[in-house]
Amino acid sequence: MNGVRKFFLGILLVIVLHSLAFLLGSFIAYTASALGLYGIGRLLFFSALGIGISQLIYIVPAIVILNRRRKWNLVKGVVFGAVLTALLNGGFWVVMASSFS
Repeated sequence: MNGVRKFFLGILLVIVLHSLAFLLGSFIAYTASALGLYGIGRLLFFSALGIGISQLIYIVPAIVILNRRRKWNLVKGVVFGAVLTALLNGGFWVVMASSFS
């Protein structure tokens, strides 16, 4: 596989990791609220909305693993996808904050 394909595969990996994290967080939040643990449900709901910060939990280990395996173009794609996610999420929150004030 050439470098460009691996770069886009890294971005796709970030999208898959975001989807899995969102689904897992949603399942845990739903289960916690069904059990009456509303504080945990709210915490997970807002951490899913702030995916730019919570992505550090799974993106940093992915970067470390790919670095150790010397998959440089995949690392570049993962870093690009993570930065793009953080920027889009930050922009979203700026727009939302300005619409409420």
